Amino acid sequence: MAIEGIKSHYNENIMRYYVATEEQIELILNGAFEILEEVGTDIMDPKARDYMEKYGCRVEGTRVYIDRELVKQAISTAPSHIQVYNRFGEPAMDVGGNNTYFGNGPTNPFYYDFETYERREARKSDVANSARLSDALPNIDFVMSLAGIRDWNPLIADTCEMHEMLQNTTKPIVCWGVDVEGLEEQFEMMAAVRGSWEAFLEKPFAICYAGDPVTPLTVPADAARKHVYCAERGMTVLWPSGVQLGCVSPMTIAGSITLGIAENLAGLVLCQSVRPGNGYVGTAVTLTVDMNTTQAAYGTPEHCLGESLVADIYHYLDLPCWETACASDSKIVDEQCALECAFTSLVNCLSGGNLVHDVGFMESAASSHLDLITMADEAIGYARRIRRGVEITPEKLALDVIKEVGPGGEYITHMHTFENFKNELWFPNLMDRQRYDVWKENPTDFRTRMHERTKKLLAEHKVPELPADVIAKLDAILDKAVKRVD
Repeated sequence: MAIEGIKSHYNENIMRYYVATEEQIELILNGAFEILEEVGTDIMDPKARDYMEKYGCRVEGTRVYIDRELVKQAISTAPSHIQVYNRFGEPAMDVGGNNTYFGNGPTNPFYYDFETYERREARKSDVANSARLSDALPNIDFVMSLAGIRDWNPLIADTCEMHEMLQNTTKPIVCWGVDVEGLEEQFEMMAAVRGSWEAFLEKPFAICYAGDPVTPLTVPADAARKHVYCAERGMTVLWPSGVQLGCVSPMTIAGSITLGIAENLAGLVLCQSVRPGNGYVGTAVTLTVDMNTTQAAYGTPEHCLGESLVADIYHYLDLPCWETACASDSKIVDEQCALECAFTSLVNCLSGGNLVHDVGFMESAASSHLDLITMADEAIGYARRIRRGVEITPEKLALDVIKEVGPGGEYITHMHTFENFKNELWFPNLMDRQRYDVWKENPTDFRTRMHERTKKLLAEHKVPELPADVIAKLDAILDKAVKRVD
């Protein structure tokens, strides 16, 4: 279809961002297959190795070699979409395709106190506050603990954090586990909320970050045990590789991602060898090791490129992927946080990463501040509006309205404006768009508005309470965990 007399030079790329061609993705996948077949991966747990050997893998000591045909078999049985529900059993996230959801991260040991800005160790109450704030913010889709708490025994930090999240959000939860015992306690809590484990599996409101390989190509025994336990119980497994350019993986982005994808595919084979058809979400989180400081950095252009390349690969495989955004290397909630939130959220929206976590991380995943979650919510909303694009139809051209108004007319009072402005325009919660004279009457900067919005949401947002008997069950499980480590 063409307009006579005009030659089109247009290359269609509607609101999508790609890093690799199909041929380049296949080059990376063939490289990952070659690594698994010729180098193999060390699996340090004998039960996990047994599962993989029965699946057809070649096992020599702790080393497991995986033929590419076994990888293809695992890809074929893993679901391409995973439906996750909220606490009420309502569909909340369709994890797969180009659907993009944002949520917090886990295990950072420090928090900046909301009132004093003091950097201190993370507390159980911080989990409650971040969960409740995330529950209130419209662009935060799932909740993680955003802490590795230190005011309770760290050996049961995971169980303590689940105890708080279940009572302070109705949104989907991504849990993590110190060990299998902690996962057992958390799964018991989830069953208590839903009524039984079978009822939970029918409409799961949580999935599990089971652990991760230690790059390069090593799966510690505790991570393997958690992975196997989740798959045995039917829980969706999140399995991220943490490649670091020039440190534990090659200096080139392509080389690091190839290594990370090999680790991911090994995790996929392990998951499917335990329970064919079990949910699996993988990724290779690309961190830049700053050669000036040797610090691993999140908010870098290489990180954005790596995230998008992983999304391209997982879209090729038609499998869900686990991504990262709104994680800053800054030590305070400042302009650097804003830049890193903006770029990483936009790139993930455009590349179609599925579960995008670590919203709220600061200081290269060492700390957080509640205000950063509020800032990230604004950035994600902006990015989502760009991702939604422009609807172009004969009706949207509004030619009849243009003809009716004619030269010199106005549209502000026209019904067409009233009917379309709410859907066409994005409305910020924090950004200032007032005239100067109006702003001057109550002058505030972005940081002040951000802090005040956080304070207001914490004070006013109410999460529907769990029934008293369910809370009693959660308390009893937590008490049991405390006794376990005393």
